[in-house]
Amino acid sequence: MAAEDVKLLSFWASPFAMRAILALEAKGVKYELIEETLNPKSQLLLESNPVYKKIPVLLHNGKAIPESLVIVLYVDEAWPERAGFFPKDPYARAMIHFWSDFIDKKIFEVTFRAAKAKGEEKEAALKELYDNFLTLESGFIKFDAKPFFNGSSIGYADICLAPFVAWLPVFVDLAGIRLPTAEEAPHLHKFIGAIREHPAAKVAFPDEEKLAAFGRILQQRWAAST
Repeated sequence: MAAEDVKLLSFWASPFAMRAILALEAKGVKYELIEETLNPKSQLLLESNPVYKKIPVLLHNGKAIPESLVIVLYVDEAWPERAGFFPKDPYARAMIHFWSDFIDKKIFEVTFRAAKAKGEEKEAALKELYDNFLTLESGFIKFDAKPFFNGSSIGYADICLAPFVAWLPVFVDLAGIRLPTAEEAPHLHKFIGAIREHPAAKVAFPDEEKLAAFGRILQQRWAAST
């Protein structure tokens, strides 16, 4: 088999780029990581993702695949001989897509809304997020997570959620996010512990102190824009 040319346009702190790295690492795909500065954006990035002009972008044998979850799907299908990211049952696959969509809209989007908001709006977002964590716990229970949605190996929904764990200390410190207790959401806490120790996450997750410093910069920018 001819050698494959796999590159990933990334930014070290991006939770969305982390998803792409997690997918590649979980599949054992060899790739070249190309770090973007974002300001200015490279010509390669602008040409590779002319629609959104943002990372991550996977380049596979010269073909560009943008958007984090599109990349995860692509990696799963491009290297099918390696551990899959979905169960085989059609209904279970559909439910994985459902919970991944929930994670995107009800965990990540609400988290960033809470981080940027102030006063009553912030309190409302934090309460909504807390309730969403409890709902997510029901998803783990439905799939009988051991400790991942995908069982003992990480899959699509796990990769979708995993970068939240990398950012969790920053969100707790800077945004006041509160997780349900281990008694209230035992599966969620088991997932958090397990994903932090996963070999793919060891590569994808940045240094916590470096990420915290970047989070403080973001907080200052958000404060200045409101």
